[in-house]
Amino acid sequence: MNVIFHIDETNRWQTALANIKNFSEWQKQHADKGTIELLINGEAVEQAVTGDAINLEQLVNNGIDVAVCQNAMRQRQITHTDLQQGVRIVPAGVVELAMKQTEGFSYIKP
Repeated sequence: MNVIFHIDETNRWQTALANIKNFSEWQKQHADKGTIELLINGEAVEQAVTGDAINLEQLVNNGIDVAVCQNAMRQRQITHTDLQQGVRIVPAGVVELAMKQTEGFSYIKP
């Protein structure tokens, strides 16, 4: 089962991370080989920078595909060199969400 989690508000991080953890654990228990992606846009991109308390590198190391919206980064003057290791940039978060849903990914917005 493929799923894309979407976060765009800074006050939703703890819920999003808990949801991702729960889903990942379910996949392991059920031998599900699906993909988990986290799409970050809006104000939540501020937590994608190196040194932030939200550890996205840990998610990447656990097999989660973490993507950040370039438009939101540009609005906040965040560059690719500011991002945590392993985070990838997509040109437009809304397009990424639409494409993944077209590919059959389930959409979850904590």
